[in-house]
Amino acid sequence: MLHHEPHRRRLLSCLALLLLIPLSGLAAPSPRPAVLEYDLAPLSEIPVLRTAPLDRAALLAEDAAKADAGGPERFAVAAEVEVDCARDGRWEQPTALTRVWRLRVQAPEALSVNLGFSVYDLPDGGLLSIYPADLDDPDDPRGVRVFDAADADILGQLWTPVVLADDLVIELAVPAGSAARLELAAVNRGYRLFGEDPAAKAGSCNIDVACPEGDPWREEIQAVGMYTIDGVWKCSGSLVNNTRRDGAPLFLTAYHCNSNMQQFANTVVVYWNYQSPVCGQHGGGVLDDFTSGAIFRATYSLSDFTLIELDEPLDPAFGLTLAGWDRRDRAPQGAVAIHHPSLDEKSISFENDPLTVTTYLETPVPGDGTHLRVTDWDQGTTEPGSSGSPLFDPDHHVVGQLHGGYAACGNDLSDWYGRLAVSWEGGGTPDSRLRDWLDPDGTGEEFVDLLNPAQAELVVTPVTDVEFRGVAGGDPAGLTAGYTLRNPGGADLTFSVTADADWVQVSPTGGVLAAEDSTVVTVSLAPGVFAEPVGSHTAVVSFVNTDSGLGNTTRQVTLVVLPLQPGVAPAAPNPFADFTVVTYTLTRSGPVRARVLDLKGRCVRDFGLIDGEVGNNELPWNGTDDRGRKVAAGTYVLRLEAPEGTFSTRMTHWR
Repeated sequence: MLHHEPHRRRLLSCLALLLLIPLSGLAAPSPRPAVLEYDLAPLSEIPVLRTAPLDRAALLAEDAAKADAGGPERFAVAAEVEVDCARDGRWEQPTALTRVWRLRVQAPEALSVNLGFSVYDLPDGGLLSIYPADLDDPDDPRGVRVFDAADADILGQLWTPVVLADDLVIELAVPAGSAARLELAAVNRGYRLFGEDPAAKAGSCNIDVACPEGDPWREEIQAVGMYTIDGVWKCSGSLVNNTRRDGAPLFLTAYHCNSNMQQFANTVVVYWNYQSPVCGQHGGGVLDDFTSGAIFRATYSLSDFTLIELDEPLDPAFGLTLAGWDRRDRAPQGAVAIHHPSLDEKSISFENDPLTVTTYLETPVPGDGTHLRVTDWDQGTTEPGSSGSPLFDPDHHVVGQLHGGYAACGNDLSDWYGRLAVSWEGGGTPDSRLRDWLDPDGTGEEFVDLLNPAQAELVVTPVTDVEFRGVAGGDPAGLTAGYTLRNPGGADLTFSVTADADWVQVSPTGGVLAAEDSTVVTVSLAPGVFAEPVGSHTAVVSFVNTDSGLGNTTRQVTLVVLPLQPGVAPAAPNPFADFTVVTYTLTRSGPVRARVLDLKGRCVRDFGLIDGEVGNNELPWNGTDDRGRKVAAGTYVLRLEAPEGTFSTRMTHWR
């Protein structure tokens, strides 16, 4: 298992106090780098931070020697630096309203560069841009990264995606008269994977998700991403839905990808839609869709899972989904893996045979029960870098995440996935199990389907049915239940609500639910409902998305009509030796005084005040007195003083 030691960084506070020019009338800054907007000093006059050249061959050899040690894939090495925007780089003022700071970073032999800012505090209107030094096009395919004040993570830091260049510029543009703090702590230099030539891509047996084999899995494909940790390590993972279906950006991956995720979650950068545009290309992916920063939620080593929550909402432009899951204790009859082999463009693999429950890297069934074993892939494979990627059952639900194995192109060896069924309870605490995060309201649901935030979907909560109770001829006023209808999608939907029994009323019966909006539907009883025969009656309320049907669901309504007259039934069994139960009926709730008397009227057992409910209530007696001693054989009277009156029944005890 690979572990990281905390970086030891001596960082000076940077406070750029700029010219105090009034901000009124200041136009919103351009989303483009300032170098494309203003007449700035030539690149040759910008101070340069140069890192030591990389020895790619030595680094690859070092990785090969550690290949069996586990852990995430390394793709870069960090150069720890101490840069602040007040002391280093160059400030200039191209206009009266704008100040620009720039620093050039050169990383010889690097295939990519990403940066770690340990302090990131921009004013409103400030923009940080990172781009290749020879930039002349805002759509440069090597990467142009622009950030604003809202991109600071929960620690006030920023970890950036890669730029596919070894010579780049860090640029800060701020309104004159504002203050900015920016401290650069790490220049992470990529020596493989990103920017690699096609000959070094993943094995040829991998199936691009753009291929026809991926067609039935298009929505699940959009849930899977590749991510970096601390700018150095990479793994795969997946967005997962929760029982609230509220689009919370929960991301499931593997424990072994980073066992100290609590320390490094804020450094996570997830890349979305990094996939080949053409089937069989095994390349051509674009790294422009990304999310930076996350919050640690839970991790558990035995089933090898880690759950983080991205610290910003999902960008609708990325077309992302949140995968469904199944926590039931069973082995699927087949499986599909969606992953980034060797952290290259997204691939899909298929297992057509049943999986088995085992111990990690072992074959006996069930072993310790923590893992699912894929005996061999029938189509495609996995590779280092696929770690943390989701395993889907034939019902399109995640059942685990990749821990490791021996599969590769050219063999029929096995892979092992940590089981979601085990991770659900994990180590028994919120930070070591999935239950608290995937089912935050404790609904008890065993499986949840995929959520597509772009689609209008009807979500009805709570998931429980409702029961109304009352006495024959009673008044149903005040007996109501509420269901919340929510649309987490990106478009409006039209809904209808109907009941299949005329004694059930619903309000409203339909309407339009706007994107990301909610409403409450009230379920109540019709007047005169308690004229129904004594007993239990059921009805079904249907909630329907009349546009697409997504989220259609039902809830059962039960009506219990109780006898009009209060009273007490004979004890059963009677006579009794060890135990008897008296059933009594109330027409309204309230305290009931219950005592057992002998035939001379002396109290032998006082139950005190009992909370009586409308309908049938049960009172057990084990034939003991107030001191717990068995009473003598004979006949006794149970006396009940209820809101409706006093009732009694006789019981005979024998030994």
